[in-house]
Amino acid sequence: MAVAGQKKDKDLQNRGLSAFSKFYENLYNPIVIISPELIIRYLNPAAEKYYNLKRDNLIGKCCRDEFKCGLFLNNLDCPVAQVLSCGGSLHIKTPHHFGIDEGYMKVSPLKDDNGEITEICLEDYSKLIRLKNQAVKMDSRFKKIVGVAAFAIFVLDKNFIVEFANFAAEKLLEESKKNIEGKDFRSFLKDEDVINYIEGISRDVMINGRLCFYPDRLIYLGKKNVNAVELYMTKAKEDDDEKIYIYLNNKTKEIRLQDDLKKTNEFLNNLVNGSPTAIIASDCKGNIVLFNKEAEKLLGYSAEYAKENMNIRDFYAPGYIEDLMKMLRSEEHGGIGKMEAVEATFLDVNKNQIPCRLSSYLIFDKECKEEALVCIFYDLRARKLMQKELEETQMKLFQSEKMSSLGKLAAGIAHEINNPLGGVMIFAESILEDIDENDTHREDLKRIASETKRCKNIVKGLLEFSRQTDNTMTLQNINELLEQGMFLLENQAIFHNIDVVKEYDKDIPLVKCDSARLKQVFINITQNAIDAMGAEGTFTIKTIYDREKKRAEIEFSDTGCGIPKTIRQKIFDPFFSTKEVGKGTGLGLSMSYGIIKDHGGTISVKSKEGYGSTFIIDLPIEN
Repeated sequence: MAVAGQKKDKDLQNRGLSAFSKFYENLYNPIVIISPELIIRYLNPAAEKYYNLKRDNLIGKCCRDEFKCGLFLNNLDCPVAQVLSCGGSLHIKTPHHFGIDEGYMKVSPLKDDNGEITEICLEDYSKLIRLKNQAVKMDSRFKKIVGVAAFAIFVLDKNFIVEFANFAAEKLLEESKKNIEGKDFRSFLKDEDVINYIEGISRDVMINGRLCFYPDRLIYLGKKNVNAVELYMTKAKEDDDEKIYIYLNNKTKEIRLQDDLKKTNEFLNNLVNGSPTAIIASDCKGNIVLFNKEAEKLLGYSAEYAKENMNIRDFYAPGYIEDLMKMLRSEEHGGIGKMEAVEATFLDVNKNQIPCRLSSYLIFDKECKEEALVCIFYDLRARKLMQKELEETQMKLFQSEKMSSLGKLAAGIAHEINNPLGGVMIFAESILEDIDENDTHREDLKRIASETKRCKNIVKGLLEFSRQTDNTMTLQNINELLEQGMFLLENQAIFHNIDVVKEYDKDIPLVKCDSARLKQVFINITQNAIDAMGAEGTFTIKTIYDREKKRAEIEFSDTGCGIPKTIRQKIFDPFFSTKEVGKGTGLGLSMSYGIIKDHGGTISVKSKEGYGSTFIIDLPIEN
């Protein structure tokens, strides 16, 4: 009998396997087939994996003996017994079975053609329930996350009806959630062009199924504001239905801030580039980060070239920037981090030295570390030139006042001594007429008359210096006056080894002057030049017509010994002479100064000791 029972179970097992294996083998849920006698007929692979069992070890055995599940208090609680009793399916909640926590099971009868129950199928769908619960939790979690997302998120169906909108979407549209969901998304777009744009890209998304990104597209949304958004769109499949997902990143504030920042940068850039002072800024390594228009103009570099190729040290003399940093880091020059109004020398693109007034400042970061160096400076060349010209003008004014005072003094002295000298000369000449030709005193009287005449010439010079003589002013050709003066000197022995160079401007107009006195000036300067050159040299006379200033300029240049700087300011003083006693009165240049001044002109000198001198006479030209 035992052998017959085992054979019957084996037949049932084979029959069960052949009947159900094709259907149950690939099912996701665990399946266990049990006979009405509680004999295990079949386990599918999902049951083996889920319960961690081997069906070869269980098939043909009693489930109550093998499983020892202890789920039920008596046989009436056994789900197999309940199905056999009622003949229909039932769903049970199992507190614990096969070592698995609480689960859910469907118990169904399997009947033959006569309606007899041949097997009972136990289908465990606990895993699906857990997955469903997880999905619900995930969906809830997803909605919470999406709800607080910064992006405005919309879920649309194929007809653009909004099925879901998060809080950011409410804020963007300025509508409540109930007024958004269930409505056509296109109704919130106020621009026909934008509607067409959205419809076009949605068709592309639905066809190609890819995520599309459309940055910084202006889309009119909401009741009041125009919002600039970044648009992302994709599609997804839910419950066999395709959905459109739209993500809108509101960048309105960011774009406004960018516009404000751009305007601020433009304002600061215009302010820096419009500054009348040059401004250069560098980082802590000396790399140029700012180079304004005035710096370009002053130093000759373009801002682009300076930023790419230059270092702050390149604009200063070697070692100066290190000294500057030491001063900025001390408190002795206006406090730490700043130094104002010092004179510094900059180097331009041609390495020319430019004197500048410099103010420097250190920029510190939040941690008080040196971050940048700012140099603000302006060109001092014009100011220095103006200062030099002012000093020269002041000197000329002083010289003019001095000469005026000396002229008055000379006139007074000349008048005082002129009459006695005239008396001496008259008496000397009268005695010469009365004494015999062989008188031994005759030579002495001649000497007295000669020296008296010499004294009268000196007095005459003093009177001319003080403008006490009459002037005859006529229009004259300067070039011809120079030729007449040189004619008197060129044939003298002192000119034998002197090369005379004449560079006359033939277009120079006539000059109103006293020709005799002007020739006196020319001859005096020429004689001084010959004396300075000695035995040989080159003497150059040059005339220039300045059409803009309407002035005639005459230059006398020699290659002589030059005038020492220490006496250069004294050469026009009366009675000042560098010649030996008895060889000059010291009135030549002082008289020349006075004559040129009477003509409304100026006389000046340029000289370098050992390299010669140039006397420059400037005369006005009348129309």
